[in-house]
Order: sequence, then C-alpha cells, then structure tokens
Amino acid sequence: MILHIIEEKAKKLGIRVEWAYKLDQYTPPAASTKYNCIVMNSNWHNQNELVFQLAHEISHIQNGDNCIAFYHASYSSKERMEREANLGAIQLLLPIFRDMGYDNNPVTFMKVFNVPGYLLDNVVKIMKTY
Repeated sequence: MILHIIEEKAKKLGIRVEWAYKLDQYTPPAASTKYNCIVMNSNWHNQNELVFQLAHEISHIQNGDNCIAFYHASYSSKERMEREANLGAIQLLLPIFRDMGYDNNPVTFMKVFNVPGYLLDNVVKIMKTY
C-alpha cells in the first residue's frame, strides 16, 4: 500500500504521523514543525487524496515551515509555503512512482497520487530533472 510506504518514509525522517478518527470529513490534515508531527484525517471525504496530503505535510516539516500548516488543494494566503510543500511532495513521491514500475508519464503520476491538476507544469519540470 502506497500510504504505508509514505508513513515509513516519515518515520525514517523522525516525523510522527497520527491518524484522527473523529474529525469531520472536510477537516484537513496538519503538520507541526515544533512537534515534528502530522495529524491526518482518516475520515477525509476523498480517500484517494491521502497519499499526496501526507507527502505534502512531510514536506512542510522538511522545509521547516514555522507554523501549523494545513493542507489545501488550492492556493492560499501562504501561497509560497504551500507551493514549496507541493513541490516537495512531488519529489518525495516520484521515486516511489518509479519503483512501482510506471513509465515517466506526468499524467499517470498525477492520477496515481491524485495530484491537483494545477501542479501539472511542476510535475513535468520535476520529472525532467530526475
């Protein structure tokens, strides 16, 4: 399971991942750099988004974002921080995608990991560098 692979990656990085089971289906996951911890919503309305969300939150911690950062599937007032977390998530997932035996196809990558469509150009650029 891909989600398990990402959770193991977080563990190797010293990041604790906690799953909340009583949250509303629209409560986004969050990352705390202070506590090196991510809280994921197991009730999220689109379960296919969980892999990218977790990779995104791991990136917030790796980037040292100095706040509790909430995953958003669109741009926010913290656009730069969110953009960097999205790029980090793509970079984190790309080796897993290749290990799964997929061809270097950005559209397939985005479908497998449910990457938001507005990140297509970023996926293409990152794939060219790997």
